[in-house]
Amino acid sequence: MDKPDLTGATTYVATGQPNAVDRWHVLPDMTVIYERRPGEFEEARVLTASTLRDRPAWVEVATE
Repeated sequence: MDKPDLTGATTYVATGQPNAVDRWHVLPDMTVIYERRPGEFEEARVLTASTLRDRPAWVEVATE
């Protein structure tokens, strides 16, 4: 997948791994984009926006 437009997205990482390269981006339309490594994107198949927002296993991080 080419780099998606992440305008307005909220970004999450796994709790306890704030420096990990894996990131999940929740777009304004609730689509979740998984960033496996910097620049490598795919639409998430398992995690939903509500899971990322409501479970303590993920924490919101500031985006660049």
